[in-house]
Amino acid sequence: MIDPANLGRTFGPYTVTVEREHIRALAVTLGETAAIYHSVEAAQADGLPDLPAPPTLATRYGLWANPALLAELEALGAPLPRLLHGEQSYEYHLPIFAGDELIAAPELVQLEQKKGKSGPFEVLTLETCWYNDQSELVLTDQLVVVVRGEEG
Repeated sequence: MIDPANLGRTFGPYTVTVEREHIRALAVTLGETAAIYHSVEAAQADGLPDLPAPPTLATRYGLWANPALLAELEALGAPLPRLLHGEQSYEYHLPIFAGDELIAAPELVQLEQKKGKSGPFEVLTLETCWYNDQSELVLTDQLVVVVRGEEG
């Protein structure tokens, strides 16, 4: 079980650069055919500085693609093989574009210890505020993760 003293703990900070290829790949996966997600020229013709990030691009840079954060959670008692994605929400404050450098420090804002039919489990809520290189808040990401109890 995760020590409740970890509630309020922050991880990181982590820095990522938003890449055009990630935007294009997500747009293809989503079936998004608007040219602004595939062509810099089309985005700029539409008055944008570069390709805009689709709404769920933050998942690419969050928990599941962040080995350093996963290692920190494992040290707390939440290893990846026992993690289940519960829910996730995003609140955009400013647009995000290819080339933006984002800085984040996820915080453990809620920790619930529960008992189910198959034994104890925990529900973690991580809130991540993403800032651009001008220190402007661009995105708030809230992720709920279920940590299954240990087997055996």
